[in-house]
Amino acid sequence: MTLNTQTQRLLDKIQELLPVTEDEVVQRGITETATARIVELRQRAAQLAEQYGSIDLLEKRISSEGVPADDHTLYTDLLEWRAVRDELSKLAGFLESV
Repeated sequence: MTLNTQTQRLLDKIQELLPVTEDEVVQRGITETATARIVELRQRAAQLAEQYGSIDLLEKRISSEGVPADDHTLYTDLLEWRAVRDELSKLAGFLESV
């Protein structure tokens, strides 16, 4: 793996301080990054759930009311919620395989 100079210096320093390998540091960084993203996505899903109740309720609302031509917020929120759920599922699967 090619690291920039600053990252290599930080890695060397942490390895002086802690008994860790380069692989361990990289793996922990990957896991931490994925975990932080999961937290962000769960927060957004909770906001959407607070606003609409559930994704099913939002879908039913769109089906019954439609989407106003001048305001696509409902549909945009539905698409975002679906994307959040999909990404959460993929990240959870990724972390399970690590």
